[in-house]
Amino acid sequence: MPNWNPNWQDVRWDHGAATEAVAALRRAAAELDHAATERFRAALQATAEWRGVHRCTFDAGLQRSLAVARDLVRSYHAAAERIVQASQWARDEQHRRERERERWRRERDEEQSQPH
Repeated sequence: MPNWNPNWQDVRWDHGAATEAVAALRRAAAELDHAATERFRAALQATAEWRGVHRCTFDAGLQRSLAVARDLVRSYHAAAERIVQASQWARDEQHRRERERERWRRERDEEQSQPH
């Protein structure tokens, strides 16, 4: 018997749920980005002839809301990327464990085939 043991437990990761989460985050980011772009376009048209203090207040509020939208879009993309990376780590770790198990079995078989 080899004097070491591999990790016999499989990596627990729901790749299907991870894929769905990534897709949902990317869809949400795209929808939010589209909505912010449309909001900006509509604001440009609506304010083309607007002057005065209320216009400045409106512009400042619009810029704040667009900045929040941009931050959310970046956050959604970053979260999706973290899930993609975690999925890759889970696949890599599972493959590593399987290779170690196979190595352990080979060593065991070699030891058992040697005369005592």
